[in-house]
Amino acid sequence: MKQLILSFFVSIVSVLGSAQTKEIDSLLKQAKTSENIADKVNSYDKLSWALIDIDLEQAFAFNDSAYNISKTENYDKGVTKSLDNYIVLHRARGNYDKALEYLDTYDKLISGDTLNEAGAAFQRGVLNSITGNYDESLESYQKALNFYELLKNDRGMGITYNTIGMTYSNIERYDEAIKNFDKSIEKLINTTHINNLASTYLNLANVYDYKDEDNKALEYYNKSIVLSEKTSNIRRIALNKQNISSIYKQQKLYDKAITYAKEAYNTLKENNYEGELTGAAANLGDIYTLMGNYQKSEQILLEQLDTIKGSAADQQNLYFNLSKLYEASNQNQKALEFHKKFKKVSDKRINENGLKNLDELQIKYNTEKKDKTILKNELQLQKSHAKARLMTILIISLLLASILLWFTFQQRQKRIQQQLIAIKKEQEVLTLESLIEGEEKERLRIAKELHDGVNGDLSAIKYKLSSLLKMNNEVINEAVSMIDNSCKQVRAISHNLVPPSLKDFNLIEAINNYCDNMNGTHKAEISFQQIGDSIDLHKKVEVNIFRIIQELVTNAIKHSEAKIIDVQISNLNDTLLVTVEDNGKGYEIKDDTQTGIGLNNIKSRVEYLNANLDIITSENGTSNTIEIDLKKINDN
Repeated sequence: MKQLILSFFVSIVSVLGSAQTKEIDSLLKQAKTSENIADKVNSYDKLSWALIDIDLEQAFAFNDSAYNISKTENYDKGVTKSLDNYIVLHRARGNYDKALEYLDTYDKLISGDTLNEAGAAFQRGVLNSITGNYDESLESYQKALNFYELLKNDRGMGITYNTIGMTYSNIERYDEAIKNFDKSIEKLINTTHINNLASTYLNLANVYDYKDEDNKALEYYNKSIVLSEKTSNIRRIALNKQNISSIYKQQKLYDKAITYAKEAYNTLKENNYEGELTGAAANLGDIYTLMGNYQKSEQILLEQLDTIKGSAADQQNLYFNLSKLYEASNQNQKALEFHKKFKKVSDKRINENGLKNLDELQIKYNTEKKDKTILKNELQLQKSHAKARLMTILIISLLLASILLWFTFQQRQKRIQQQLIAIKKEQEVLTLESLIEGEEKERLRIAKELHDGVNGDLSAIKYKLSSLLKMNNEVINEAVSMIDNSCKQVRAISHNLVPPSLKDFNLIEAINNYCDNMNGTHKAEISFQQIGDSIDLHKKVEVNIFRIIQELVTNAIKHSEAKIIDVQISNLNDTLLVTVEDNGKGYEIKDDTQTGIGLNNIKSRVEYLNANLDIITSENGTSNTIEIDLKKINDN
């Protein structure tokens, strides 16, 4: 058994991140070498949880080991924990009756333990929701939520709000669902439980999908995928891709839809996630039907029909899509047969297990209306003759041709509009670049005039006056001192206009020198900090970032009466964050027509960098944050 576990570890290294690989390696060694029963069982328990969304069969195997050792050694705590794991594992496999059996046994062992009672109530809510018992589901979730609130357990509250949102989504109360998903995100966003947060993003995306808000749905699906990839959660990645394929299917982008659908279906099938496989098969088969590949659609759907599992909603979709397939391929008897099965599951969900406060009459009316439409079409098809079929084909052909022409026209208009926007954007960038280059040239000219002209004249005057100091004239002595100060100010202005450090060194050194120089000439305490990765930018980009920081620091000194000014540059994951904060008196943010020259100059440079500017100001100070996507800069 130990050799099997170790060989399995080698096989999954390729799909895990390095941190997870090290964690699993450590747990395997501990399970192998530990003589302490509690430590050994705990290691198998953690291994089971780590693999539940990566390899379900191995997750079962590790939990079996934990349970058998606990039973043999009379380790009651280990037995209880293993039973809890079996509930989740059988739920993932789609064995809901088996999961409920384990839950009933688990409930008897945890009486008086608030945290475990909360977990048990949560699990019962999930199982009731999956099987369509929504009243009992919400009652169990509320019980779990009360326990978690008592314990002040943010993770518990977060995942409970998530599942409550899923229940409201299942009964099409989308506004209530979104409220609960938002509460879930609020509880989880500042925790380390990114796996749970990824689940909430997935479910929130589903609601926006149902509401036909495709852009928001795709945004949250992709957020969920990003977090799921960090934890190698292949099951959730597959579910996200399945749902993305559904959106592309609705948009009739079948090539994109089939790619995502295949990836989702193959992942779930290869890793034995039978609980979700029914929904993935129904979706993939439907796309093949819409693409006219009836043979492939039938193969996928009938293969899943032989081992149908999953939620009532997924089973309903499988029957409905089989009905659609046979209706599309003119196999009307089979279409009617599967539509009746679809209706039977639908009626069961609505009439037996639905919420008591739903409008059941309206749902039944809609279902019966669909059924009558199918029967009517069946009768018409049976009574139709060759001429009617020919006319139908001609009408459909004309309709399809019209739709194709309209779609082609729309796509052409869209492309033209995009080209116009791109040209306009390019022209704006060129204009901004010209203005910025012109400003830099003018700064250079003024700096040279100050340094070579005014500063030279002041130095000459100083020399001549110095020659008169032998007369011990106090007024001349004061004049020489004033000229020294003037020379320093001219030199400082010249260096601010065209800093030598920016020309000769990199951005970080230039900002550091600038802050040191400003500290020497102003009362405010100015500090600079650089964190994250090293920064390698084009000189034009460095100049614009330097000018933005220079303008923000100047504004803080002149207008906010700040005593402390903090400048920070952070470079992480190709995102550059520039922050300038002060503890001054703040200011009122006005609209663009009333904004000063300095702030307009900052906004122009931010726009040139294709970046985002965020200003937060109050009587306690001002925070300016510029977010720059280095990939966009490199692309430009």
